[in-house]
Amino acid sequence: MDGVKGVIIGGLLPAMLFGIGSIFQKAGNKIGIAQSYYLISFASGIIAAGVVSFFVLKNSPFSYKAAAFAIGHGLFFGAGFVMIGAGLAVFNMPISKIVPLVNMSALVVVALGFVVFREYSEVNVFNLLAGAILIVAGGILVGKS
Repeated sequence: MDGVKGVIIGGLLPAMLFGIGSIFQKAGNKIGIAQSYYLISFASGIIAAGVVSFFVLKNSPFSYKAAAFAIGHGLFFGAGFVMIGAGLAVFNMPISKIVPLVNMSALVVVALGFVVFREYSEVNVFNLLAGAILIVAGGILVGKS
């Protein structure tokens, strides 16, 4: 049962929240906002979520080294987020086309997880590669739509 809970809480619900968030991004960009202001506003939402999680999740450790990785994550995420915004606002791309392509980031995570964390011993590599092929095929179809 914990495995199912983990998939729901750690995978399905975040996917839904990120999808809904993408709709908010498109709505904000349609109204008109510089990406710098959008990113700062977006960050305030992340800070609010962080404050809430600080009080909800008990016994959470802190490390400056881990915080440095979190800052790096934020920098990469922020840069990617600005590029998505540019695709929406500057190039007028439909959100329904951009987000599926962005979600091909799963392939980057799989490849780096194999190399950096040696996760190939913890997963079914055949199923993972089959899924990766489907993601690539989906990306090609979305890109051509």
